[in-house]
Amino acid sequence: MPFQPGEKLVFRVHYGWLTAGEATFEVYPKIYTVFGYPAYVFRGSGKTASTFEWFYKVRDYMDAYVDTTQMRSLLYYRWVNEGDFHFVDTVYFDYNRRQIRGRKGVFPMETWVMDMLGAFYYARRLDVRNMPPGTVVEIPVFLDDKVYDLGMKVLGRETIKTDLGTFRCIKITPLVVADRVFRGREEMLMWVTDDENLIPVKITSPVIVGSVSATLKHYENLKYPLTARVR
Repeated sequence: MPFQPGEKLVFRVHYGWLTAGEATFEVYPKIYTVFGYPAYVFRGSGKTASTFEWFYKVRDYMDAYVDTTQMRSLLYYRWVNEGDFHFVDTVYFDYNRRQIRGRKGVFPMETWVMDMLGAFYYARRLDVRNMPPGTVVEIPVFLDDKVYDLGMKVLGRETIKTDLGTFRCIKITPLVVADRVFRGREEMLMWVTDDENLIPVKITSPVIVGSVSATLKHYENLKYPLTARVR
């Protein structure tokens, strides 16, 4: 695994030079037992910057419980607070009954599947450093009320500058659903460190209006030395 309990990644979310908010991804510092399986607990959270909150306040949280041995989703919590829109969702992944149960009902599950947050960490454990450009890896992801074959495509190596320094990276495009927030299937870009950690240092994506970026600004408790940083 390229991560360990206690890892924390903090990103600045921005439109050009304008900071819009912050996103944080954390691995809980202990292993939990969920439905009899040892599980990682991943937390993703997002909030708007104070200068944006008068216009549109966001406080979103996600917790994903993922089997440590098979890296499959077991349980997923989601708290959404965006302006006047609020909801809480709990999704259970029942592999014995081959069902997914959430606030919108019960859905069939044909194979192992990931939630959106768990898929982020699942993708990090893939050996993208040794995949030739053009390689596509599909990841089944449950989103709202359907399982999608999402995934990612390896584009090759690139060295980029960020606020934290210059990094040797693997450039990847996540394959996303075209009719949701993003415009197309291959327009989102992600640069992950070309070392054993495989942490994202920058993500860019076109949205309905303009484009948004997330840039790594802080990290804690990485499992391996950050050798991809060249200066």
